[in-house]
Amino acid sequence: MSTDRPHVDSATLRGARAVGIVCAAAFFAIVVLSLVFPRLFFFQPYHIVYERLHGAAFVSFGLGLVLAARDPSRNAGVYALIGLASASLAVAIAYTLVFDEAEPVHWFLQVPLLGAVGVALVVTYTRLRRPHPIVVRIVIAAVAFMPVLLFLYDAAYRVLVAR
Repeated sequence: MSTDRPHVDSATLRGARAVGIVCAAAFFAIVVLSLVFPRLFFFQPYHIVYERLHGAAFVSFGLGLVLAARDPSRNAGVYALIGLASASLAVAIAYTLVFDEAEPVHWFLQVPLLGAVGVALVVTYTRLRRPHPIVVRIVIAAVAFMPVLLFLYDAAYRVLVAR
């Protein structure tokens, strides 16, 4: 019986499960804490639609990781995708803090938490799959160039939407 997946040792699988569960717990904690301490997770003025989308995304990330943790080797892509999304969100929040008038409290909890979760998940993915070096460079470039993409988005928004 041959498989496309390379063999992953049991220690790596246990570690990947632990990372998935801890990161899922972090996402669930973000949702609960954002309801208790909205100032730490939301930008003013608060908006129920934005808050609902925030909660739905983080609950989905958490559930995805819990499900992926059952078989991390087979579900390594879930780790990669949620890691990329988390790191991109951390960069987007940092961009907001630098270029918009926002409370700096986000620097102390939200940015480090999402950044750490993103790094942990992407590193775990690389331990499970050994991705091609070009793929790794593309992921790093995507996160690194996120501020440029956000600037272009803001410019397009000003021209097309906010008239």
